[in-house]
Amino acid sequence: MLLFFNELINIIAMTISIQILLHYRLSIKMLILMTIGAQLIAYPLFPVLDASSILISLVFIIFCVYRSIRNIQVSISIPVLTMILFVITNYFAELGLIYFWNDAQQQMLQGNNFVVLAFLCITGLFAIGLSIVGKKLFYKFKGHDLFFQRYGILFTVLSAVTLIIFYVNIYIGKQQGFSDANIEMNSLLFLIYFAILLVVFIVLSHTVYKVTMLQNKQLQYERLKEYTDNLEQLYNDMQKFRHDYINILLTMSEYIRTRDIDNLEAYFEQKIMPISKGMESNNFKLGALHNVKVQEVKGIFSSKLIKAQELAIDTGIEVVEPMYQFNMDSVKLCRCLGIILDNAIEEAVRCEVPMIRVALIQRDSAKLIVVTNSCKADSPELYKIYEKGFSTKGSDRGLGLSNLKEIISQCDNVTLDTQIQHGHFIQEIEIYD
Repeated sequence: MLLFFNELINIIAMTISIQILLHYRLSIKMLILMTIGAQLIAYPLFPVLDASSILISLVFIIFCVYRSIRNIQVSISIPVLTMILFVITNYFAELGLIYFWNDAQQQMLQGNNFVVLAFLCITGLFAIGLSIVGKKLFYKFKGHDLFFQRYGILFTVLSAVTLIIFYVNIYIGKQQGFSDANIEMNSLLFLIYFAILLVVFIVLSHTVYKVTMLQNKQLQYERLKEYTDNLEQLYNDMQKFRHDYINILLTMSEYIRTRDIDNLEAYFEQKIMPISKGMESNNFKLGALHNVKVQEVKGIFSSKLIKAQELAIDTGIEVVEPMYQFNMDSVKLCRCLGIILDNAIEEAVRCEVPMIRVALIQRDSAKLIVVTNSCKADSPELYKIYEKGFSTKGSDRGLGLSNLKEIISQCDNVTLDTQIQHGHFIQEIEIYD
């Protein structure tokens, strides 16, 4: 019975730690499945493989995580890192017993059930605490998403190799009888290996973040330049009209003087109305962007909406109040907006009456971004469009909206709502202050 609870406590603590490091992205159902499945695997194998039995259950846990998040690198590296944390925690707890409570260690060796279970619970809680600290540092440190995109395979391999080295040393220690000197040496060795792994992650993440920020600034500059060029063209059109409108009115004076109503009507329809329609063109519908004070956001809106205009999509944006800041990482926000607007353009251009409308609304404690586009009547069910790989546009597509959902899930203060109403596809991002 002690063996059963030994494995169960370790697996429960490990499952909780994985959920914490994954930013609570696993369902309760999946957590229960992971715990029961890992226990059913590890418990029968423990008499044969001893502590290594949990490595077999680790494979099952990795499979469960992958089924939930569909990212092979994160699915491997997070459970492996959790296992590394548990090994380090266990060794340092034993080291503490050697130096500060040697009597408890002797009772553990003699098989005192209460002391063993207390030791396991304490080490499990300590590992969970380290996971909470690790999660806060992990998600506070910018660049971790980009890091896994570029160096995820390398980091996954390093984590796996580190865990293998840990268990090789554990096996050697077992052969030597787990002497105090062996525990001290392994604790030091494990700490050094883990520190190296942590330093590699931080350095590479910081490098990736800096390079990506430079690329993003260049992209933002190009989008702002495009926006500025568009405003300059708009200003020139207004100036031309300002200089010409008196002359245009004078051209009608002779028709009025001679009361030639028929020719006046024909002249108005053929000459004046085209100018009026030009004033109502899409170029004049982006003026509200001046209320968007965050350059990155203004850049993504201007570049995408100008692209929509070039595709003959009826485009408009409404921003009543100035928007000085958004309580969301600007890179993540621009990625979300880029995905939404790209999908809106691709869908709208397929419609008989292509249309895109954008609204930025300031609420009491939140900012609401609404993107509405025309869509075809045969649009798929909402629950399908966020599935990874699902697309109505052919093979090797369907990653955008699943990425959008994943980005939003990483932000505690951001929600996404999707609706299809009367031939319109509506996406709402609400960012709480």
